[in-house]
Amino acid sequence: MNRLITKIKDNKVGLLMSFFVLFSLIIIGIYAIKHFGTQYAAEKIQQQLESSGLTPFVHYQGIHFNPFTLTPSLEDVSFGLESAPWLKFARISFNHYPIKYPSLDVDFWIKESSASSLSRDTSRWMRAVGIETLLGKGSFVSEIERNTSSEQFTAASNLVLNIKDVGRVSFSSQINLLDTNLSMTELRTDLLASVALGQPEAIFIIHGDNVEISNLDIRYQDAGMMKYLWPNTPTTQTDKSALLSKLQISSQDLGLAQAYSVESKHIADTVLAFLQSSTSLNLALSPSSPISLKEISLMAGDNNLYQASKMTLSTTP
Repeated sequence: MNRLITKIKDNKVGLLMSFFVLFSLIIIGIYAIKHFGTQYAAEKIQQQLESSGLTPFVHYQGIHFNPFTLTPSLEDVSFGLESAPWLKFARISFNHYPIKYPSLDVDFWIKESSASSLSRDTSRWMRAVGIETLLGKGSFVSEIERNTSSEQFTAASNLVLNIKDVGRVSFSSQINLLDTNLSMTELRTDLLASVALGQPEAIFIIHGDNVEISNLDIRYQDAGMMKYLWPNTPTTQTDKSALLSKLQISSQDLGLAQAYSVESKHIADTVLAFLQSSTSLNLALSPSSPISLKEISLMAGDNNLYQASKMTLSTTP
């Protein structure tokens, strides 16, 4: 009996030791994956920043590597000049990097930032919409495909952005790169650099002939911004007429349509309906054939972008 009891105890001790060894190996394996994964991700991200020339505009404090999903995250990120970035992020998580690069699938969290800690352009926008602190989150997905017959790249992108006290914006587009020497990485780099320098319109000059848009859809749901911009929705016919007149003039200022034209009147009526009903405001651009950034710029210069690009503006409940 004693011998049997001793054997059982020995088996239990052996089993426990086996579990302990296995558990230790798993922990060591996870640590090794995290350690070497972090090193690999840091090298690749730094290479991309250096090759794209974005090192002066993208700053981050560290990299977190998830050993279970094998994906990295940038921690405490700022875009723009280091002393006055145009935007700060608490974290940017790459859901598929680097396997699907240059396609992107990222989630991001905008770090709570006061207007005084950001660039003048961002601070000016924050004050214009009535917020003192910027806070939000979002996601960005961009799928890149190559046309084997023309060797051109096509990008289908979706952006969802929620900003506290401002609203929710969803953006989807499909663009084509006409220049086979232009990569999607280079286009994103130039766009980011132009925004960081406070000149987003530069992208129309740099790549006006090389990029065309097949479709574009933008939806906005208000969460306080419109109430700040228009605290008192007009109720009398006189007030409505005054606001509609301002909105039609704004259409011309934006290059959408000539003031007091049929198109500008439709735009003004739609915006007023949006203000009165607190629904979603939807903007869609669906040209008969893809149009280049240069063509869009020329249409806006002629105050004819809304009609020429077959743009539509509508509201939904």
